[in-house]
Amino acid sequence: MGKILSQDEIDALLAVPGSAPPRRPRTSDDSGAIRYNFRRPDRVSKEQIHSLHFLHDRFARNVSTSLSAYLRSITELSVVSVEQFAYSEFLMSLADPTAFYALSIPPLDELGALEINPIVAFAMIDRMLGGAGRAVAPQRALTDIEQNVADSVVKILLESLSETWRPIVDVTFEIRGRETRPQMLQVAAPNETVLMVAFDMTVGDARGMVNLCLPATIVETTGGQFAQAWNRQRREPTATERKWVHDHLSRTFMSVSASIESRLTTRVLLDMKNGDIVSLGIPSHRLVDIHVGRTLKFKGRMAIDDGRVGVHIEEHCDGATGMGA
Repeated sequence: MGKILSQDEIDALLAVPGSAPPRRPRTSDDSGAIRYNFRRPDRVSKEQIHSLHFLHDRFARNVSTSLSAYLRSITELSVVSVEQFAYSEFLMSLADPTAFYALSIPPLDELGALEINPIVAFAMIDRMLGGAGRAVAPQRALTDIEQNVADSVVKILLESLSETWRPIVDVTFEIRGRETRPQMLQVAAPNETVLMVAFDMTVGDARGMVNLCLPATIVETTGGQFAQAWNRQRREPTATERKWVHDHLSRTFMSVSASIESRLTTRVLLDMKNGDIVSLGIPSHRLVDIHVGRTLKFKGRMAIDDGRVGVHIEEHCDGATGMGA
């Protein structure tokens, strides 16, 4: 049996000249090297990601106005995030089934993609078919008829997207194909780096995500122009666009109500019977408030027109106050 070394003998061996403590492996901080993931390379810089966010934030504001007029319902679109992924990771983040579109981007050879969450897609379809835009999505894929209806909204999105990108690079976004299962459309190679712009979309009471997938080359081809993209001024709408919005908004119904408040004692209310006349206690010269929706817009005087009670508008308000809940 071999001899067991004592603690003093072990300390003596470690103290022998020439023996050195184990070397600490050199990290990236020692050499100044930067970690690089070859499976997921960063082809777009942080400055370009920042510019993309501003560019699509402008797109979201413009298209929100167009969709509100088209759907005749309050529609809001806002940018949530801009990130770069492998295309396979982008597919894994989507719902299945969903409303998925492959996009051609001439003159570029690469394809893009657009995905609309089923909750939002079914709400838009219900709104365009005369419904109230319910927030409940059936647990099924869209039918061919429903996809045809949704195409009209997607075309508005793509037209506005093309207008937003045109000052940076002259491209046009068009529908190349559509499916309810994202894996059924070949848009890019699984390991191809793509840019995902995630939007939060609200249509009436329905709320869901809209995801835009762009090839990284769309940024690379712009060179130095893209870094200053967000500094460009927003394009003013043309006379044709203003008329289009005005014509669609003019067909929207709004609730209009005249507010008259009065107080009566409980005894008077209990003694009331058919034929009694109730004094509201409002002088004839006093103006009453007229609300459009819940916003104070006008002041007027009670009047009779062709035997019907009405309100004669005499003042215009700027909507400074609203009705109570």
